[in-house]
Amino acid sequence: MLKEDKVISIITILGTALAITMVMAIILTQRIKTTNMGPEVNRERTMYIQYVKEETKKQQYVSIGSVSINSYKQYLEQLTVPEKISMISERQINICTEGSDIYHTADIKYTDAAFWSIYSFSFISGKPFTNEEFQSGVPVAVIGKSLSNKLYNEESDAIGKIVLIDKKPYKVIGIVKDVSTLCKYAYSQIWIPYTSNSFSNTVQSNIYKAVVLAKNTSDFPEIKSEVRRSEIANNPEREDKEVSFIGPFSGDEILVKTGNMNNDDPDMAKNRLRYYLTLAVLLLIPAINLSGFSLFKIINRTSEIGIRKAFGANKKTILMQVLYENFLTSLIGGIIGLALSFLAINFIKDKLFTQGPWSPQLIGENTIPVSAFISPGVFLYVFLVCVLLNLLSSGIPAWRASRLNIVEAIRS
Repeated sequence: MLKEDKVISIITILGTALAITMVMAIILTQRIKTTNMGPEVNRERTMYIQYVKEETKKQQYVSIGSVSINSYKQYLEQLTVPEKISMISERQINICTEGSDIYHTADIKYTDAAFWSIYSFSFISGKPFTNEEFQSGVPVAVIGKSLSNKLYNEESDAIGKIVLIDKKPYKVIGIVKDVSTLCKYAYSQIWIPYTSNSFSNTVQSNIYKAVVLAKNTSDFPEIKSEVRRSEIANNPEREDKEVSFIGPFSGDEILVKTGNMNNDDPDMAKNRLRYYLTLAVLLLIPAINLSGFSLFKIINRTSEIGIRKAFGANKKTILMQVLYENFLTSLIGGIIGLALSFLAINFIKDKLFTQGPWSPQLIGENTIPVSAFISPGVFLYVFLVCVLLNLLSSGIPAWRASRLNIVEAIRS
């Protein structure tokens, strides 16, 4: 049957395949940004505060900037509802080994001891810095495996060795497996305590973010309420300046609020509805187009259906044959669609998962294979929807043709 009209068969198969490819690409892009993956294993219960707003009533002046260490200590450090709170900041620095004049550019993250409790790193050797080391400002560092191999040979253990970060000596105390750039809050090539004040007291001016780990997602509203109470309780009474944080927001909310600097909670229900409508349109449009081809094929086979009825075939037999043939076409298209979605995501992943034009250019790589996010359940769901739409597009014309009078069917 596929060989009788090759053009229509190819269009039907490719139509199904491309519909699945587009839907799978959208779903995979969303999953990669929101699904738990090492070391960001607590994404579903993590919230973020990226900006703080300062408003002066008398002068009606409003400024919005990154969270500072001072505002963290004054407003956020004493919160009790979250399980953990951490501060992170990233930049690029020049590093070299002790006694060497060969410098390398690396991505660095300034953070605290709580950071290692929120994220789950795979330590090859050594350990993270402790809270005591953080509080004391001890110059210690955890580095990624690739950076360790670049600085030292692969056979050499970098633990205990000295690395110069902006010409200041740091002792390497831990080596971790490389982190993918897709894990933008955990990613770096080297991690140090921000209390080590690595570049002449300018660490306080870094662009910081607060990472808030909830005990449970049900605590999100209470965490937001506690932040609001802390703003009121800790705003200086002697000044007319009011400080308020933009957030905290969950990872899903951050994606929706990109570029939005107000403190209103995004309408997640509306956003989900828009998301599902987009998927539905991407599936329905090809189905409607393919239904025309299915109708054309059934019309061409009406005389065949009449002859089969004349030889005793009933309506159910005729209908099941057409549906079975269409299911095989959908199955072929589904397999091709799965392969195309895998190839498409891998081909454009560097552009698809970029952090944006205003984000720093990261040196690291996207080391997580896309295949890790191709869930059999997701593919099966998309495939079944495509099969259902294809069966309807061919089944309805076949059902109508099977009800025709034998003489009318043969004459068609």
